[in-house]
Amino acid sequence: MRPGLVEASALTTLHWFEVLRCFSFAPSCSCWSFYLSQSLLGQSAKFEVVRLADGVYAAMRKDPPGFAVESNSVFIVGDDGVIVVDAQSNIGATKEVLAALGKLTSKPVRYVVNTHWHDDHIIGNQVYRDAFPGVEFIAHTNVRPYLLTKGVSNRKQWHESGLTQFIEQLRGIVKSNKNSKGEPLTEEQRASLLSDISLGEGYLTVPPDFQPVLPTIAIENQITLYQGSRVIEIPLPRAGHTSGDLIVHLPQEQIVVAGDLVVWPIPLIGGDQSHVGDWGATLEKLRALNPTTIVPGHGPVMHDDSYVQLLVRLMTSVKQQVESATKHGETLEQVQNKMNLADLRKVFAGDSKVRDTLFSVYVAGPAVESAFHDAKEHP
Repeated sequence: MRPGLVEASALTTLHWFEVLRCFSFAPSCSCWSFYLSQSLLGQSAKFEVVRLADGVYAAMRKDPPGFAVESNSVFIVGDDGVIVVDAQSNIGATKEVLAALGKLTSKPVRYVVNTHWHDDHIIGNQVYRDAFPGVEFIAHTNVRPYLLTKGVSNRKQWHESGLTQFIEQLRGIVKSNKNSKGEPLTEEQRASLLSDISLGEGYLTVPPDFQPVLPTIAIENQITLYQGSRVIEIPLPRAGHTSGDLIVHLPQEQIVVAGDLVVWPIPLIGGDQSHVGDWGATLEKLRALNPTTIVPGHGPVMHDDSYVQLLVRLMTSVKQQVESATKHGETLEQVQNKMNLADLRKVFAGDSKVRDTLFSVYVAGPAVESAFHDAKEHP
């Protein structure tokens, strides 16, 4: 239920029903205690504004793990303006984030950096364009052509593939207070469902024919921006979540804004758009920057790279297993049938059936498909 992650034609009503059949899970612990070490400057029901360093803040989402997601944002406040990293999936959500920024500073937004092309990071560009004439939008060189072609068709098909019906099914589950096994909903289950419904309603506010604001600065190599003495590096790592990923690195503050190269608690992988064959190496480049603060595309602020190492372990395992199989001429179906991710599933999901289901939906199938395509393309 993440907009734009997979080809929309794959998200049929049958797919939504398959997801619903998986929706039977138990409570799990939360990782939001990471916030306790941060300075909270503003709160809402949906996100918290966290101070990361002098003049650097993050609007961190508070949504529980679920099928639907919304993007974190980062504000880098300089002497004469602000750099924003990532917008949100709809106009209303982005306006709320902009209002929070307005409580921090009256300085204009000079740049919006989009870490990749998915709708939950770019739809809200329109809000910044309307509020700040002359604002520049920075993205990977592959983002603009995607948004003009596949992005348009995927958005339209995604809305026509059963999203409204899926949300209604979720409402029905909440109303009945029973999961697919007829058991009463747990607190975790109910919270996840309500979050999915709320975020899904936000997705539905975006018309199928919506035309997003396109990048005005498309980068092929690293660029560096300056705010007085502050250095803001925007390198292009290798492909990973998409072939249009970039990160934002503040070397003096040792902060990395990772976009969806890093997503907690389960990575978001698209079988047709992601590149698991490169993802592990990309994350190693991120680790080599030695950040003490990592802001993921979704999930809490991280203060070490232990979770990133876990992602590397996952991507490497999938890549190695798939490459070994393809060398023997096995088909995608044969590779999928012999994959062994049981240990890693347990590490990521623990005892939570919410996360176990998310692992099935966003990792098990898509990661193998992605690695298979990469192995075939670069044998």
